[in-house]
Amino acid sequence: MAFSDYITRILIYTIVSYPIVGGLSFIVSSLYYWLFLERKDMPRYLEKGTPFITILVPAHNEEASIEATIEHLEERMNYPTDQYEVIVVNDGSTDQTGAILNRLQIRYGEKRLRVITIINNRGKAAGFNIALGFSKGQFLLSNDADSKPEVDALWKYMHYFEREGGDRLGAITGNMLSINKTSLVAEAQQNELNSIIGLIKRSQLSYGGLFAFSGANTMYRKAAVLDVGGWQAEQPTEDIAISWDMQVHGWQAYFAPHIRFFMDVPETLPELVKQRRRWTAGGIHVLLTKSMDVFRHPLKQLAMIPIIIDYSLSVVWSLFFWLSMIAFVGVQVLYLVQGAWAPLITNFCFAAIFISIEIVVGLIQLIMASYFNDHGQSLKYIAFAPWYILIYWMVNTYTVAVEIGPTIIQILKGEDAGVWKSPKRSVDVITKSKEEDDQDD
Repeated sequence: MAFSDYITRILIYTIVSYPIVGGLSFIVSSLYYWLFLERKDMPRYLEKGTPFITILVPAHNEEASIEATIEHLEERMNYPTDQYEVIVVNDGSTDQTGAILNRLQIRYGEKRLRVITIINNRGKAAGFNIALGFSKGQFLLSNDADSKPEVDALWKYMHYFEREGGDRLGAITGNMLSINKTSLVAEAQQNELNSIIGLIKRSQLSYGGLFAFSGANTMYRKAAVLDVGGWQAEQPTEDIAISWDMQVHGWQAYFAPHIRFFMDVPETLPELVKQRRRWTAGGIHVLLTKSMDVFRHPLKQLAMIPIIIDYSLSVVWSLFFWLSMIAFVGVQVLYLVQGAWAPLITNFCFAAIFISIEIVVGLIQLIMASYFNDHGQSLKYIAFAPWYILIYWMVNTYTVAVEIGPTIIQILKGEDAGVWKSPKRSVDVITKSKEEDDQDD
């Protein structure tokens, strides 16, 4: 076998081995959590009263979604209305968001709905830090302007804080599902939201840690937020950063698979790539700026080390994926020009075999995660699985390749990466908002 053949095979093995090994590790660890831990974590009705909760809603040009979200939070939650308040941070909106909020304040009264208006867009974390000083609650629910928690979410969240050992729980994040299902891109994300993300978080919990909260819906203990100095405004993703801060400071981070919330997802590939680039930038930013905090006390932060190793490997693999892909294509083109059909076909066959294995591992993940999450109901989206597994993996590796350089430069320059713009909202945020409410009933 020629030297180039060996190189090509090594490239193929490297390209495909990480998703296979990583996928199998997620399967085993999430199965462990589901078998031995999850059934003990079912939310129970509160026995120690109903603590006061402040719901924080960040809003930057959210005229398409803010009214339906506020109506849901004010009218449909199964929690005493005198035991929670809603604070909306109107962060430099230039559309009709402010006018809508003024009208809603008249309807619900300023005791139940308060609005903090920031003239210039400062970003979600900065807005939350300002709202923190006005909040009355012992607990803070971060709820995006396009997200609707299930009607029982508030008391379910509180169960985890009141149970034995809950005094060290800094925050708990819910299980995200999507509202909109109007395009191929949105449909394919059902596999990710309904299944894969939940499976990964279960896997991380089996180690005792959590890579990130979901900023769209997470309940924080106010004392824990104050202990870590609030949300970091310079971070691209405040939810990833504060989850690391809390765990480094000794607070527990948790994922509650039985608390559901519904959110708007990107409906086009460009919007999806834009979203994932921000997520990737946030993950890399946290990895590079906070990992040393973990390794200073490795035994104390033992639960975070597997998470750091996994994410680091995924970043390195994503970069090597594109380098290897370019080299692989170059070798194949060379064989084609030379008319070397045997090695050309052999290499394609090897690549096809390993890609098939990746798809099988991915399908096992989807099936298991769907069963864990909703007893298999989300398997109706299985037809989109191959598209999701192949295309979405490439999207994720692409975002690493294009974001790692700018993120490193931002860190070295000390630039603020937290200023944000709301993504394009789907029509379903308005027209289908009642559908998810009916499901909660």
